[in-house]
Amino acid sequence: MSSRKSLEKAIGRIGDLPAIPEVVSQVLQLTEDSNVALADVSKVIERDPALTAKLLKVSNSPYYGMKQVVGTLKLALVILGAREVRNIVLGVSVVDSLRDKTTERFFEHMDFWNHSAMVGGLAKKAGTRFNLGLQGEDFISGLLHDIGKIVMWRQIGRPYEALLAGAGGHSAALIEAEKEAYDFDHADAAAVLAHKWNLPDTLGDALYYHHPREGQSLGDAKDPKLAALVQIANQAAHDNWAAEDKMSLISCANDAAWNVLFDNKKVMELDDRVSLLSGYHTELANAPAPVF
Repeated sequence: MSSRKSLEKAIGRIGDLPAIPEVVSQVLQLTEDSNVALADVSKVIERDPALTAKLLKVSNSPYYGMKQVVGTLKLALVILGAREVRNIVLGVSVVDSLRDKTTERFFEHMDFWNHSAMVGGLAKKAGTRFNLGLQGEDFISGLLHDIGKIVMWRQIGRPYEALLAGAGGHSAALIEAEKEAYDFDHADAAAVLAHKWNLPDTLGDALYYHHPREGQSLGDAKDPKLAALVQIANQAAHDNWAAEDKMSLISCANDAAWNVLFDNKKVMELDDRVSLLSGYHTELANAPAPVF
């Protein structure tokens, strides 16, 4: 994950964050046991009807890619399993816990949801295509990849709002500006949240590595393939798929990440990468994002 030095700087600057919701804490604890009874997980989640409704909304979104409609929590647990339901609960709850009047303005003025859902959907589809054995970690890591921006917007306020606007939606410019102003970036802020909430290291590292890190390798992540998948999905969501020059598509030219996905063996050719990701992008661009 983040170096201890940068993490400490981010923790010191960001300050206090909301406590992890009790329902999430209980679900995380229960699902540490791979043999947990689905009924036990259901009892915890169904105490929060709003959370249950949001879970079903995400599950049935085209971005999540379910082949059948999931109408109840019990059916979701049967079809998806406890771990996958846990990951959706985690994703929904992280966003809800950071919401306040300030962040609502963030959601209104930034293309946050469309981009986040696109990254989650691309990661989910590619993760399934490559048989990575993920159980919702792909979608949720993609959905939450920019959560550090919300943390910084909420905790720092208008100075960060101005900085974000000044970057004009350009990731590289934003990261440079964040580091210059605060000595850490929004991926570090996401790592702080994961650290404080004691979230799974696989998720925390996927958030931390969603942009390439200078001097740091994807191989250092807890789950390198998940981290590589989210990095590629984020780049694909930013890429201009109408461009004629295939090498201008950063997601397809990111050999370091593709090598991790394929264990440096028989890596997918550039044309095949373009075909795969452009097809997914087109499909998802025509679907409504799962706002909750």
